[in-house]
Amino acid sequence: MGAHFSPCGRYLATCQACRPPPSLAMNSTGETTRYICELRTYSIDASNFGEVLNARAVKAAHCLTSIQFSPTSEHVLLAYGRRHPSLYLLMADAESFSQVHTILEIFSAKDMHLVRIIPSVEDEVNAACFHPIPGQGIAYGTKEGKLRMLTHDRSPEKTDKSSEAADAENSPLTTTV
Repeated sequence: MGAHFSPCGRYLATCQACRPPPSLAMNSTGETTRYICELRTYSIDASNFGEVLNARAVKAAHCLTSIQFSPTSEHVLLAYGRRHPSLYLLMADAESFSQVHTILEIFSAKDMHLVRIIPSVEDEVNAACFHPIPGQGIAYGTKEGKLRMLTHDRSPEKTDKSSEAADAENSPLTTTV
């Protein structure tokens, strides 16, 4: 399902099928779960080679297209190339809701907590990666042949209420096609 060596050379991130612990072996319908898919980080240091440092279940592992460490080895990026019900989200937009799906997830490599979900209405991701310079964003290619670059807007927040019309353009994530 994929693997990536950390830039620091100390870790390996993988997504793999494994047997669930007995407490998780039965799903909500009472059926026995044969396996679950986990995102795992392994140590590749000589002193504890092969030790699982962290693990967490992955929602739709069969939809994964990319696994990658950030340039600082602090985060792990997962990219999803297909839509799946477990990846759907409802987003509020003024007076209505829109259904979007998760295309990227970023986890802390230290404890595997979810740091950010990046949704899309239309994109399905072929491949995704962090920019090699820390803080410069994430690039991904879509199944429609588009290249997207996401960068975090680190400018200070505006306190001027007259700029509300511009707020839609000043999203924390900026997409460049």
